[in-house]
Amino acid sequence: MHQIELGNDDVTVRFIIAEANRTTLKLVLARDAEMVRTADYVSFGRDLTEAYEQLSGKAQLQNESGRTILTIAFNRGRVDVSIAWGQGVTTFVTDQSYLTKTLGQIGPFE
Repeated sequence: MHQIELGNDDVTVRFIIAEANRTTLKLVLARDAEMVRTADYVSFGRDLTEAYEQLSGKAQLQNESGRTILTIAFNRGRVDVSIAWGQGVTTFVTDQSYLTKTLGQIGPFE
């Protein structure tokens, strides 16, 4: 299983890629799972890389039914994170330095 971590000094959120194949990924947060198309995950990774490098922009990840489950928005050094997972929504603010590890966990995209 592969882990992706987001957070700041107060909050740490860990996603697990529990299953993966060429078409879908099963992402788990706590005990709630979301199915994501592999192509959407790759697009999210590319958008995240671009926003991270430019310190501006947004990366959004949708589940298989098209609902946005993760939004990471950069505005200079500030990063707003919104996680709409299962029945709940979690939001927090962090800065770009906390996303360096996350970017490496998601993978290199060019």
